[in-house]
Amino acid sequence: MAAALEAGELTQAFQTFNVLSGALEQSYRDLEAQVTRLNAELAEARLERVRQERLATLGEMAARLAHDVRTPLAAALLYASRLGLDGLADADRRELAGKVVGRLRHLEQLVADMLAFARGGGGRFGRCDVGALLESTAHSLASRLGPRARLTIRTHAPGLAVLGNAEALVGALVNLAVNALDAVGDGEAHVEIEASERAGRAQIRVRDNGPGIAPEHRARIFEAFYTTRASGTGLGLAVVKSVALGHGGRIEAEPVPSGACFLLDLPALEGGA
Repeated sequence: MAAALEAGELTQAFQTFNVLSGALEQSYRDLEAQVTRLNAELAEARLERVRQERLATLGEMAARLAHDVRTPLAAALLYASRLGLDGLADADRRELAGKVVGRLRHLEQLVADMLAFARGGGGRFGRCDVGALLESTAHSLASRLGPRARLTIRTHAPGLAVLGNAEALVGALVNLAVNALDAVGDGEAHVEIEASERAGRAQIRVRDNGPGIAPEHRARIFEAFYTTRASGTGLGLAVVKSVALGHGGRIEAEPVPSGACFLLDLPALEGGA
């Protein structure tokens, strides 16, 4: 009888174990579903926060745009009005024409930067090979490199890829490189764009041999319309930050012994490297 009871107890124990195992497995599945749902909600909340931040900055941009457009436009109109003066020497006419074109190009860059900032990381997303992004960036910069400028690109993680909008990402890298070239000025400019992978992140660094970033400017360099150059639009680095946030990444100025170094950090696609 005791043996039978023991067998019955053992059977009941197994049944209880099976019930508890099933309940535990169901709880795990429910928890997994909740985690998936929460991750999706967090991702959507992050995107909404990015949209709200961009809208707030666009409001400030609208207030500043009138002044920033008016200045180069007024200069272009002044130079253009002088082109019609009688007795103007050909050399002076060519100089004035060059100034008109220069101011109009400044306006074109301002509008392009504004549109890029407004779009941020928007547009169609797809798999972007980081090496191809660097090649496209080099191609876009070819016409901007003077005889005293040198561009070097390196990829330490072949096959590294991110999910994003290739046009926006290349535009951000071009902005960083142009910013570097402008920082060096008329000297021997050397700009290096280097890609690597670390802990599931695609890291792209843009370095230059310029004067670096002054401590008093470091905290504000990513603000829209903040610039230390008379010819700058003040939107280049703000565009880069907007693109980085739109791709779930970040942009920062890393401390380096000389020159400047900007790190664009983005989530890497699994199995991309």
